Amino acid sequence: MKIAIAALLIVAAPLQLQAQGEELDMGALNSAIAAQRQITETQRQLIVTENLSLTEAESIEFWPVYREYRGEVGKIDDRSVALLTQYAETYLTLTDDEALALLKDSMTLDADREKLKKRYVSKFGKVLPGVKVARYMQIEIRLDTITRLKLQSALPLAI
Repeated sequence: MKIAIAALLIVAAPLQLQAQGEELDMGALNSAIAAQRQITETQRQLIVTENLSLTEAESIEFWPVYREYRGEVGKIDDRSVALLTQYAETYLTLTDDEALALLKDSMTLDADREKLKKRYVSKFGKVLPGVKVARYMQIEIRLDTITRLKLQSALPLAI
């Protein structure tokens, strides 16, 4: 239940839908993305803390791996923001080739995210029991889905 309430808070964070064909204010978009990322990271830690129920011993082992994982996620998120920004700057004038290249890059990012999750499942498995690793990854997947939906909904569809 706690994760559902927290998820609603993340979804309610301000980012505006853009009308088709309307030019985007890139400064506002970049500011919104940066604010969303900061809010999400802070909220994410609180949500994990509230929903994972770690023992003191587990907590000592978990949080360093968590910070390492989130650092790696941040690198992928940086690439994602660059891709979203590139799209936002060019979506009104995209050629077919450019659109397909952006799509391919987006799919590569998705694959890289999945590879990272798979790699870290084994790392988390060294510091937590399997059920808690599964629970943690469920939390991550839900929060990732909400965050990505929020960012994607701020961008217009290709024209």
